[in-house]
Amino acid sequence: MLSPTLISSTFDLDINRIEPTRAGDDSSPGNGNWHVWTSAGDHHILRRHHVLHTGDSLAYETKVLDHLTDRGWCVPQRIAGPIQYDGRLWSVTRFVPGGPHSAETADQRTERGSVLARLHDELRGLDLGTRPTFYEACDLGGMGSFQGWDAGLAAMQSVRPDLADRSEELMDRAKRLVVEHKLRELPKTIVHGDFAEWNLHFTADGKLGGVIDFDLCHPDSRAWEFTIARVYRSPELVTGYQRTSALPLSDSELAAFGPLQVVLRALSVMAALWDGRQRGSFDEVYLERQLTLGQVLT
Repeated sequence: MLSPTLISSTFDLDINRIEPTRAGDDSSPGNGNWHVWTSAGDHHILRRHHVLHTGDSLAYETKVLDHLTDRGWCVPQRIAGPIQYDGRLWSVTRFVPGGPHSAETADQRTERGSVLARLHDELRGLDLGTRPTFYEACDLGGMGSFQGWDAGLAAMQSVRPDLADRSEELMDRAKRLVVEHKLRELPKTIVHGDFAEWNLHFTADGKLGGVIDFDLCHPDSRAWEFTIARVYRSPELVTGYQRTSALPLSDSELAAFGPLQVVLRALSVMAALWDGRQRGSFDEVYLERQLTLGQVLT
């Protein structure tokens, strides 16, 4: 783990204190985040990026964050880095004050939809091309090649052949739905990629403090953004979005929510197989749940 002294020398920042934001980040292949403070009392976030990120991928994210910062949004803008250390990429980013709602009410879900509309309006027209190492959600073939889908299936086949077979069936179904519903023809914009309730911070007086975790931002459909934002359990998102957006969702985008739920489960299984291969064991309970949901969704 980086010490305050090493952080200071590496990033040219006078860091004198560091604290974890959550347990388990030290050994995870995913993102890790630590609070850091300078001797002057400035509060930042030290971020260790996911093992699949590259410098080019993070440069794309930085451009999105700079664009939003210039327009008055409080987001985790890059302060220093990324640098390579201990086989991983690390950055220091802006601290976004406040915290998520402990349990969203219907009105707060509507507000989240309104914030998402404003975010999309700000990002519309920002053309950064394809984000390196990223694929749109419905490019299941490209995503599968990148995350080693075939290798994951083979590994699962040796442990639980029944889950491997069900995983393959779910992926085949998701690919059929992508074609049948023309999901790859939906218009694209830069999406946040994980606009769930825990990635919006509010201050003690209930005002929006900022939006965090643009780790998955990339060009994709707005319908996919809603799928990842858990619209299936937060239908009020659509109400808030449609009231606020300069370009409300079209009928074809709204109709895509259902089949994209199946795509989401197929991608969740893919990610679980990749993660299991990294860790040396699979979360079979999680896989069972995703596969069951993928079977019942339409």
